[in-house]
Amino acid sequence: MDCCGFILECPKAALISGCDPNSTYDHCKCFEENAKSNLGPIVEKFVCLSLEEDDSVTFCVRDKEISFVRNKIASLSSPFKAMLYGGFVESKRKTIDFSHDGVSVEGLRAVEVYTRTSRVDLFCPGIVLELLSFANRFCCEEMKSACDAHLASLVGDIEDALILIDYGLEERATLLVASCLQVLLRELPSSLYNPKVMKIFCSSEATERLANVGHASFLLYYFLSQVAMEKDRVSNTTVMLLERLGECSTERWQRMLALHQLGCVMFEREEYKDACYYFEAAADAGHIYSLAGLARAKYKVGQQYSAYKLINSIISEHKPTGWMYQERSLYNLGREKIVDLNYASELDPTLSFPYKYRAVAKMEEGQIRAAISEIDRIIVFKLSVDCLELRAWLFIAADDYESALRDTLALLALESNYMMFHGRVSGDHLVKLLNHHVRSWSPADCWIKLYDRWSSVDDIGSLAVINQMLINDPGKSFLRFRQSLLLLRLNCQKAAMRCLRLARNHSSSEHERLVYEGWILYDTGHREEALSRAEKSISIERTFEAFFLKAYILADTNLDPESSTYVIQLLEEALRCPSDGLRKGQALNNLGSIYVECGKLDQAENCYINALDIKHTRAHQGLARVYYLKNELKAAYDEMTKLLEKAQYSASAFEKRSEYSDREMAKNDLNMATQLDPLRTYPYRYRAAERS
Repeated sequence: MDCCGFILECPKAALISGCDPNSTYDHCKCFEENAKSNLGPIVEKFVCLSLEEDDSVTFCVRDKEISFVRNKIASLSSPFKAMLYGGFVESKRKTIDFSHDGVSVEGLRAVEVYTRTSRVDLFCPGIVLELLSFANRFCCEEMKSACDAHLASLVGDIEDALILIDYGLEERATLLVASCLQVLLRELPSSLYNPKVMKIFCSSEATERLANVGHASFLLYYFLSQVAMEKDRVSNTTVMLLERLGECSTERWQRMLALHQLGCVMFEREEYKDACYYFEAAADAGHIYSLAGLARAKYKVGQQYSAYKLINSIISEHKPTGWMYQERSLYNLGREKIVDLNYASELDPTLSFPYKYRAVAKMEEGQIRAAISEIDRIIVFKLSVDCLELRAWLFIAADDYESALRDTLALLALESNYMMFHGRVSGDHLVKLLNHHVRSWSPADCWIKLYDRWSSVDDIGSLAVINQMLINDPGKSFLRFRQSLLLLRLNCQKAAMRCLRLARNHSSSEHERLVYEGWILYDTGHREEALSRAEKSISIERTFEAFFLKAYILADTNLDPESSTYVIQLLEEALRCPSDGLRKGQALNNLGSIYVECGKLDQAENCYINALDIKHTRAHQGLARVYYLKNELKAAYDEMTKLLEKAQYSASAFEKRSEYSDREMAKNDLNMATQLDPLRTYPYRYRAAERS
């Protein structure tokens, strides 16, 4: 039977003769025996702990002594525990010599403080680095993690990064190296040409050292090599980074890509034998397109027939694609060349070379307008500086200096330092020359032209006008902002971000700067931070752009009725603030779309009509949607037709109009959309669904 611990209920106590009435509620002997047996180990453990607390050990560094609590330093790592409590002679010593272990007196004192406080932020960076080395040498993982995290927090600029990353790589401090890499990557591309940075990334042992801390990856070197190629494709830095990229390749496709890009760089460097080697290696690994590079390299070293034969074999052995015929055209002449290029465009309308070649060929035949039309076909869906430059040259040949000036100004919006005509003439100088043949624009003329281009949905023309306005007044940040919006619409994200940063840098007030920072943050995926900037800007000054930004960010989600109402209020507040008609038209258009989402079609219709009244032509599309939702299909179709009559860029309008017409008319509109812009995917999906 179990005993509850009291005499009254104890089975053993009941067997003892006699009874003491005063001891009824006393503890029995069973309880006392159990208490002794349970308390013994506890007391013993407590005594041991007390003894350990009092048991000190002294570490000597030359003639200096630092006292430690034995159990505290033993708790740092298994090696220390084994040394101080294991079978080693140090476990019986009170003094241990540390003079030959590479630790300074200050470092050892810091270790002693850490054993008591578990903190490293009490010491200067030099001591923390010594602690990191000490922790690494003696397997003190917690101390190493603390040092790693603390040092990582100290990396502020590129100088800090260059100093600390070597320590991080040496001691395999993952967080420290990551923090340093973050700073170095933030300073790209300029940091890439710092000799110390090149050593970190490009040296033969770079990938091994970075791999030791888990940071040598294919993606890292792919990113670095892309930055290097964009900056200077033929530099030694680019070559070394691509070589490291190959070393980081773990899958077949990665190796193919690295080899192909090395081949391209060697080709650009006119090192054709090396280019042949890399292209051939990539092709052997399964990269078919590298055969085109191999053919080009062979052609450059005088093996013309071999190059032509190689491309022919690709066409015969694989399913023909546009690039194959484009490549073969390089080795053909006359009529055969044009046939190959036409077939290349038929198979892949997005290839730009066939358009440019045909344009030059027609120019040489005196068909200048036909040549311009050829370039027009590609510029409407793939804007690039080389196409704009070629079209500007064609306009000059046609004595159309105003159009040439437009294209040159638009080109400079994409690349401000662009050198035209094979690097012989700067874009700015050509603008000055063309201005002698064109009537100069006053600020009022510029605004009139901007409204005209904007209302005709001529984004390239609008871009050119804004660039002309910036030439006249380069400090206007709001013009840079408008430029960035147009560039985004033209799918030129990099140039758009550059203009947005310039707008921020040239902003004349705090509230304006916050708005541009908000757009930068929003465009880079930092939605909450962008919203915070908008709210802070509003708190400083209630402006159109601040309210518009906040509404735009909030509308970029699945809005519930309450949120929709709030966005509507923000846009209405924006419309009450001063701004020009171009921006107010956009706000009205956005407000109309929110009303449509809320099912308030009459209010949406009013918004779109008001936007059209101030020449926001794109509002026709929103108004057509309203009519469609009201089951007025004819009115919706007519509204889109009005947009087509006004807009210079009309592929999206044809695509949208197809939704409001019968089957045959829809097919015609979608075919036209594809002809104007082969990159639009909806027409292909529609036709595929129709055939299935």
